[in-house]
Amino acid sequence: MGRIQKSMKYLMKNIKHLATVTSLIVWVFGAQQASAETGEFYLGADIGRTHFSGDGPRDDSLFVAGQDFDASDASYGLHLGFQFNNWFAAELGYSDFGKASDRFKLRSDVIFIVSPNDTQSLSAKGTSVSGVFSYKPFTHFSLFGVLGVIAMDYEATQSGGFSPVTGISPTKNSFSDQGLLYGVGAKYALNDSLGLRVDARRTNAGDFALSTVSTGLEYTF
Repeated sequence: MGRIQKSMKYLMKNIKHLATVTSLIVWVFGAQQASAETGEFYLGADIGRTHFSGDGPRDDSLFVAGQDFDASDASYGLHLGFQFNNWFAAELGYSDFGKASDRFKLRSDVIFIVSPNDTQSLSAKGTSVSGVFSYKPFTHFSLFGVLGVIAMDYEATQSGGFSPVTGISPTKNSFSDQGLLYGVGAKYALNDSLGLRVDARRTNAGDFALSTVSTGLEYTF
């Protein structure tokens, strides 16, 4: 519950930003839709699993060189979209990619009185704006591709070497970055309003890459 509460607080902080982006999208595409059929809004939620990969320890004097962060955790997301026509939609998204941990090897030729922090935990959240390009070969089934931009917030924690004698304690570092997201997926319409969605996405922002596979539901207004 604690992680969900923190995620909801983060989401509320970005409501104004999301509203601004939504207005911009509607304004950009409004002229194109003036003479076209009326579009539809849809809202979705998904759960999945995200694999984190990226930089490992930067202090090569203590750790075996060349190690990368490589770990996974459960994730979830929310998205709001507007389907302009049969093949294109604009989508706003929020994702909590979870918190993954990886432990790194220390150099065997160095003697430690107290081992340094050798475990890195990385949590990530992001808000995104994407274009969704669809192809519908059958009445109730469609394939799609996603391409967009994402703003990421990371929090990295180094732990594992705490000692009340030396005073070594976990260290935290929060940072933000922007990057690209892209992916593919499929939708199946369960009825006129409710659909099942499965997708695989890749997010590249800063020193980390996140690969997510998820499944969820979408409701069309």
